Amino acid sequence: MKSLKVYMVIIFVFLGVSAVLCQEEIIVINHQDLGPHQRPLVHFNHEAHEGIIECARCHHDYDEYRANQGGEDGQACSECHGTNPLNPVPLVRALHIQCKNCHSELIAKDQKSGPIMCGQCHVKKGEPLKISE
Repeated sequence: MKSLKVYMVIIFVFLGVSAVLCQEEIIVINHQDLGPHQRPLVHFNHEAHEGIIECARCHHDYDEYRANQGGEDGQACSECHGTNPLNPVPLVRALHIQCKNCHSELIAKDQKSGPIMCGQCHVKKGEPLKISE
């Protein structure tokens, strides 16, 4: 009976740790710092992006010389780009710069890319994103 309890504890610890450490595949961009959203929320497929771009492109941390130091600790964009007066790039602009610039660069290279127009990212739940081929 004692060994059953030990096994149960081990299983619960394993499940709890794995749930905490795993990255959600789809992240819904819904920052409270933005106030009421005027368009449908963006459903960002994190898993699809992590295999094709460097983490530091989005999860960045610039030093005083504007050199990207990485910052891959998974902090929310709003931690720096929200109401932080030291960061001159507001949250909405930071999100748009990251997504649209990267997608535009890929399109310019005739590569498969994600959306760049508002209505292509901000779609109602259940509608597919428009991917440029």
